[in-house]
Amino acid sequence: MIKLLLPALVLGFSPLIVFADTKLIDVDILESRQVHDVAKITPLAIVDGKPMVLLLDLPAGGVVPPHATESESGLRLLTVISGNLHWGDGTEMDQEQERVFPAGSVLVVSEQDPHWLAARDGALQLQLVTLARDTPVPGIQEQLE
Repeated sequence: MIKLLLPALVLGFSPLIVFADTKLIDVDILESRQVHDVAKITPLAIVDGKPMVLLLDLPAGGVVPPHATESESGLRLLTVISGNLHWGDGTEMDQEQERVFPAGSVLVVSEQDPHWLAARDGALQLQLVTLARDTPVPGIQEQLE
């Protein structure tokens, strides 16, 4: 009985041992590229050749001019990882109209809504996740209406 139980325990628990380690990803070694002449994007997940999750780094004083995404790829869920995000909606940049979102803030942006962003008081890092329009939870959907 013990001879049968020991292999069963080893086989039964071995996947837990193999997958138990959490891995820290060194994002500094991942491929990245510059966008808008000032920001750096680092894709973290790609689906059908399109980055669905990425990091955006903007150096202190960096400004991404007004723009909108040209494709209909979905909503953008933005999380401010570090720094203060200075954000404006529209096609004309107006610092007076900017709102400031600190680290930990979560925003939802439509892919075709023009906007600009800046790192006016220090470096900024955002995580952007692309979502299909029908995937946010009802609480987010209600806030979008």
